Formats: sequence, C-alpha cells, structure tokens
Amino acid sequence: MTSFSTSIHQVVTTALADLHEAQLKGKIPKNPLSETHFLAAWTTNAMKKKRFESDVLPTLKIWQRKARSLGKNAALVETFQAIKAHYEHVFDQDLKAKPVYKQQIIDFCDKLTGLQWMVNTDLEVGEKLNRHSAGQASMIICNQQFEQYFEDGLLVKPISLYIRGDLPEALQAAFEQSLLLYKVTDYKSKVKYHGEYIIYNNNEGEFLPELLIA
Repeated sequence: MTSFSTSIHQVVTTALADLHEAQLKGKIPKNPLSETHFLAAWTTNAMKKKRFESDVLPTLKIWQRKARSLGKNAALVETFQAIKAHYEHVFDQDLKAKPVYKQQIIDFCDKLTGLQWMVNTDLEVGEKLNRHSAGQASMIICNQQFEQYFEDGLLVKPISLYIRGDLPEALQAAFEQSLLLYKVTDYKSKVKYHGEYIIYNNNEGEFLPELLIA
C-alpha cells in the first residue's frame, strides 16, 4: 500500500491532467465554475470506481461537499495545484519521499528568528505551558522532542511545533526548507494561545498538510 502523500499526489495529478485534456478538446470552458463542476464530477466518479487507495477517500468526500456547497469558491483547481506543487517540492526527482534532517528544522527556526519571531527550543512542554510573547509571533518546540526525535541527524518521530503568529509566513519559511506543516489545532494546545502543528518524518502525514494557495 502506498503512503497517503503518494496517493493524494496521484489523485490531484490525474485530476489536473484529465481537466487539461478535456479543455484541450473543447469539452470544458476555462472558467472557475466549469472547472469546479468538472472536478466535482471527476471526484464523485473516482470514488464510485475506487480508482485510488482507500486512505484518500475522506479527502475526496470533503472536496465533493465543498464543490456542492461553495461552487466555484471551493477553489478546487487552486487546491489541487497547491497540493501537487507542495509534494513535488519535498519529494525527490522520482517523486519519492525524502528524509527530514534536523538541520532543515534548525534553518527553519533561524528563518523565523530573522523575521522577528520568538523561537524557543529549550523549554519542556508538558500538559500545559503558559508562554508570554508580548504580542510577538512565537514558535516553541519541546526540548525533549528536539533532542530525542532524531537519529544521526534524521527525524525519526513526528515533532510538534507550537505556533502563534502569521501562519502563511511560517508556512513559507518551512516550505523554503522543504518542510510541510500538518495542523493538529490552530489555537488551543499544550502551549497557551498557540496552535499545534506537526512535521512528520519524511514529510509524510496521513492527511493533507497546510497549503500555501496562490
């Protein structure tokens, strides 16, 4: 069985290719509403025919519901393009997952520090941590995880990041280091007023990461 990241990349790549082919043949106009209708029908058909691994089914259902309720505002094309771009950025040239190195996370921390974030990897995060940043953007990584979740410089366990601040700015800084952030919660977490996000080993979570959508 393939990983979720490989499966969902295959889904969006196939969907975008089929949309492009339909537009080349003049079957689908190039406008957001027509493209959303096409991808909604495509998603429904993919589920009925079980074209892809079962681990992507919940995500397909979410897209189906969004298309039905939001129409062109579901932004499925933009979402599919962003998913494809994010995974291809962190995959290797053969579209296989690559290890995550501690240095990537260190460089990510340094980037945020340079953007005037308060970054801390020296604190222990227990059941509850109250950390005041005086309104400054903040990211905290539990010291125990930061020291123990790596072997020979490679991330071997999912590591939690507690974030309070401009999320797109944090996502861009992570993306520049080929890191994907997976949301657990965007507000309430073990660190007061901080959301919890995870970096998985090999960047392979079991659901979609947070996306930078143009």
